[in-house]
Amino acid sequence: MITILRMRPNDAASLARLMHRAVHDGASPDYTPEQLTAWSPEPMDPGAFLMRLADGRAVWVAFDADARACGFIELTPRGHIDLFYCHPRGRGIGGALYAALEAEARGRGLGRLTVDASEGARAFFLREGFECHGSRAVLRNGTQLHNYAMSRILDLDAEATLS
Repeated sequence: MITILRMRPNDAASLARLMHRAVHDGASPDYTPEQLTAWSPEPMDPGAFLMRLADGRAVWVAFDADARACGFIELTPRGHIDLFYCHPRGRGIGGALYAALEAEARGRGLGRLTVDASEGARAFFLREGFECHGSRAVLRNGTQLHNYAMSRILDLDAEATLS
């Protein structure tokens, strides 16, 4: 059983740890150890994590049956999906988080969503109806990685569907 709630300030530390673990455990088939270390050398400082909220982004957190954070997703005011990380062994977490985000985006009247998807996330976003605009090289901590520029046009007249 997964419960989706809006982020609370006291969730920051667990989300920072979850992100770090998801990068190192979940993305390891697609990126080298050097790339993973450059992507997330250590868990983000919880204070820095909270500072990201200053731009008005919305964050949803998935909690498992034991009330542990097992995933989260961020939506910026302009419709960009910034951070999106799930426990590597979770099932259905990403779909539930994305459904909450899409419903909010539609409610805000956002007609387009964008994301810079990792190798592993690209297939998820394609299933959700995103279009891939190609691979891009990104530099993190002096190391080159790649991601995919993707977008989806939302039909604001249609009801949001759950994944």
